[in-house]
Amino acid sequence: MSKHLFLFASLVLSIFLVSCAPKKQEINAYDLRRVLERFAQNRIQTGLMADTKRPTPSDIQLFEEACDVYRLSIPEAKEMLKKDNKALFESIYGNE
Repeated sequence: MSKHLFLFASLVLSIFLVSCAPKKQEINAYDLRRVLERFAQNRIQTGLMADTKRPTPSDIQLFEEACDVYRLSIPEAKEMLKKDNKALFESIYGNE
């Protein structure tokens, strides 16, 4: 229970802190790599801490949450991902 409370408090604090900063206008390969690292960590974590009472977040939600944390424009991050790693893009978003 305390683990869930800690994760929730961390999420609330990170949302509060990032909501104060403006979104980054230009995305580079390093930014995308950080987003993908967070996406991968959260994807593993949600699998390990699956709760039958709450729905598991989708890959889209996890990717877009990572973009929000790093203050990246989601449409620009999606385009860069599509260009750099089409297979992963299609795994997350399908054939958009």
